[in-house]
Amino acid sequence: MQMNCRKTVICLVFSSEIKTMKKILCPTDFSKTATKAMEYAAFLASQSRGHVTLLHVTHLPLAETAEAALAASEVVGEIHRDAIDKLNAACHYLQGKYAGTWECNYEVKTAFLADAVRDFVVHEGYDMVVVGSTGGGNTLEEILIGSNTLAIIENVACPVLMIPTEAHGPRIQRIAYASDLQEADTYGLQQALLLAGLTKAEVEVVHIDTKNDTKSQEKAAAFGKQIEATFAAQNVHFNEIIHPDEEVGLKDYLRKTNADLLVILKKHRGFFSNLFHSSLTEKLTYHSKFPMLVLDERVQQHL
Repeated sequence: MQMNCRKTVICLVFSSEIKTMKKILCPTDFSKTATKAMEYAAFLASQSRGHVTLLHVTHLPLAETAEAALAASEVVGEIHRDAIDKLNAACHYLQGKYAGTWECNYEVKTAFLADAVRDFVVHEGYDMVVVGSTGGGNTLEEILIGSNTLAIIENVACPVLMIPTEAHGPRIQRIAYASDLQEADTYGLQQALLLAGLTKAEVEVVHIDTKNDTKSQEKAAAFGKQIEATFAAQNVHFNEIIHPDEEVGLKDYLRKTNADLLVILKKHRGFFSNLFHSSLTEKLTYHSKFPMLVLDERVQQHL
């Protein structure tokens, strides 16, 4: 289906209270998916003179007897030692591949993944989590990775960058910010531009209009004018796409514009809220080949 597109120009500046994206946490299980995420984390850190912590999480098996507990502890100890060797090798590899002044360290924890990530973000002040995502699938590994990714998004308020296995790069040259014409999108745009500044990427704002009536068009035009009047620093194209299905329209837009990254602001109402409360497959397959940065509206509310 052909997409109809109207454009205007939006000028933006950063708020002085918008966080940096220098301190990055990257969970890894050493899978192909996680390795792709580590590459992106290292790439971003090398661009920002930042810091990456590679995090491997293990689970302590349930034991009904003292003997079983001792055996489980020995197994976990061996797993930890093996993980440390792999993490150390990964840090050396990434620092050799991505030049620049940036740091890499690693941690091994026994915990549930989402809990461990939340604790690091809250207590260690990480600016971003970079995690692998399968982009949907039916195998046990894909379902587990998808479930863990969703749990991280739901448990942390900092930006979460999801990298699918099939993603190209690391490359972020063209960023698409998906807007539903809410005031909070100004915060989301500032974050998108912050990331764009690291990689010298272009930023486009896209709104999917399923109604295609005078009222919806006037609302989109007013939103563009409001942003244009409020901010003045960076030039961003605003695109209103006429399409009967929001998810399909967004997917078509990303493919046709060769976007490297989709940015959304996780809201607790409307289309994007529904997107994150639908089934796991529906949530994670529509952008299967596109890295996606998920921001949280609640952070903006506390600035």
